[in-house]
Amino acid sequence: MNHHPLTQNIDIELAALMPLIGRITCYVRDQTSQIYKTLGYDLTPEATDALMIIHHFNGLSQKMLVDILGKDKASITRLLNTLVKSNLVVRVQDEEDRRIVRAHITEEGQQAFLGIYPELQKLSARILQTTSSEDFKATIAVLSNIVGAMPCSTPIKTKE
Repeated sequence: MNHHPLTQNIDIELAALMPLIGRITCYVRDQTSQIYKTLGYDLTPEATDALMIIHHFNGLSQKMLVDILGKDKASITRLLNTLVKSNLVVRVQDEEDRRIVRAHITEEGQQAFLGIYPELQKLSARILQTTSSEDFKATIAVLSNIVGAMPCSTPIKTKE
């Protein structure tokens, strides 16, 4: 059997990668949760991720949120329910295709974004202060390649 040089010892590489990703994820989740609470928002990091994406791609379909966040439809429905209940997002049926439901940020959601985003930028700057721009870009490229090679991965598109 012919193996790619990096896959000959895949258990070793994944064993090194997974704890690092896990620690980053855990730390960022804890820190972002503290930021949200300090700012008076009762949001999970996942709900805030969805809010950030909706802010950038206002009118994004629920299916696109599923693809971008890599979560199942039921999880996205729960996230949207939380955001709608908090008056941060509204759902609007697509005028051309009534089966499509689009998420739009509300004025209150826009204000939440404007309050949260600068704090997340500070957190990001603090975490990445010892990482060069080139190293960060290379890391994103490598992780994007890994995700793109995963059979469960759906390419991210911003248009239907």
